[in-house]
Amino acid sequence: MKLTPKYSLPDDTLFQRIRRFYISDAALNPADDKVRIRWSAAFSILLDLKGSDRDCANAMIKQFRISESQAYVDISNAKRLFGDVRRAEKEALRYMVTQWAIELYRMAQSKKDFRGMEKALERITKANNLDKEDQDIPDPSKVQPPIQLLQLSFNFVKSQYFHLIDQKAQDEILRVVDKVQQIIDKSTVKDYLDLYQLSEIPPSLPADGNN
Repeated sequence: MKLTPKYSLPDDTLFQRIRRFYISDAALNPADDKVRIRWSAAFSILLDLKGSDRDCANAMIKQFRISESQAYVDISNAKRLFGDVRRAEKEALRYMVTQWAIELYRMAQSKKDFRGMEKALERITKANNLDKEDQDIPDPSKVQPPIQLLQLSFNFVKSQYFHLIDQKAQDEILRVVDKVQQIIDKSTVKDYLDLYQLSEIPPSLPADGNN
């Protein structure tokens, strides 16, 4: 009867074994551990250099004396195991900026600071690329004459002048406003609006208006 080593299962893949090493401290055989060290090094190099995959591959080739193709395989597996560093950092930063902007928006809204609200909405819009076309949809501007851009104030949508622009522009502006509102509605940040409104309510006066 053939016994299976404790650090391996019959249907295990190399990736699964190394992943289990980090999750549950499972043992690895010497060959697997060498690969794990390379993957860990690839991830560390990506963090330190903050450069391209090519820069990381060159460093891996020099440090471990492996082929270029093997270096790229290690980089790919490192990203899969530990996460794509650049994407993770960018998403984390976008989330942080969005949450702070939402908090600023609500504080400005509670004080009826329309300029502050406009600035906060602008930050939310830019952080989440709401001012850009969907990358999966062909850009109509490439087959149409250039469209003049407008600088809009925060309360322009509610003004009488909003209806003076063409319907297509109205629909696009309302689409962006709706997306921003969805982000605000889904936010987990504490609702400062009620807090500030309650704190600013003056004491009630007697019915005759005398103190």
